[in-house]
This record gives sequence, C-alpha cells and structure tokens, in this order.
Amino acid sequence: MIIWRGWGFLAVVYIALCAGLLGGALGSAIAVDGAGGALAGFGVMIGGALTAVHGWYLNIVRPKAKATEWELAERPRLEAAADQGSLVVDSVQPRDRAEAEAMIDSVIADGRRVIGRHGPHSVFWIPMEIIGILALIVGFMLGGYNLFMLVLG
Repeated sequence: MIIWRGWGFLAVVYIALCAGLLGGALGSAIAVDGAGGALAGFGVMIGGALTAVHGWYLNIVRPKAKATEWELAERPRLEAAADQGSLVVDSVQPRDRAEAEAMIDSVIADGRRVIGRHGPHSVFWIPMEIIGILALIVGFMLGGYNLFMLVLG
C-alpha cells in the first residue's frame, strides 16, 4: 500500500510514466537489443527531474508565498486594531504602542512559521523533491549502466 500526502502520488506517476514511455514504448520501437533499459533509465531521470521541480514548488516556494500573502493582509488589520485600542492577543491587551508593535510582530512571526512551513506533499513521508533527486541518481545509474552494456556488447 502506497501512502501519500497531498499531491505526493504524482511522484510515482511522473517517474513511472516517463520510464514506461521512454523505456517501453520508445525502447521497443528501436530495433537495438538493450536500448529499452538505457531509455528507461533516462526516463526515470526525466521523471525524477519533473518530480523534484514540482515538489520544490509545492513544498517550498508555494508555502513561502502564501505566508507572505497572509502577512500583507494581516499586518494592516492588526495595526488598525492597535490604533483603535481593540488589539487583544492571547487575552492580553497592550498598554502602549511599543507593546502593541511587539505583539503584532509576534503574531506575524508565529503565523509565518505555521503557514510557511514545509508543504505536506510526500510519499511514505519522504518529500517529493527528495524523491525526485533520488530518482535522478537511480536513473543516471540505471541509464548509464545499460548504455555502457549496450556499447560493450
């Protein structure tokens, strides 16, 4: 049973689809014995690259952008509440403007940490970008070995 979170299942789809298309379909169309193995290795590399790039976007870039977007919307609201004297954080109301600014900065820092943390897109608790890098390495080894054996023999 494969366990994934978020869009993590796409890692398996990208790698299997690219390896199957290059190794199976294109490899069988080429009349050279052993070409399918080398092409499958390069397909794993392409699928790994797609997985790494998509995983990096989903798990790293997008959460940081969401945290920045949230901060741009939340900071003016908190500052307006502080100006009106209605700012309350954890059942504590600030006594002066400096304490209100410190409370606002604390709320923003906590919110950015929660919103901007690493995304949940993984397979077997391994983030997609790491799976992509591992697939690149395995594909390089598999494709290189099969290409070497094809040339030698």
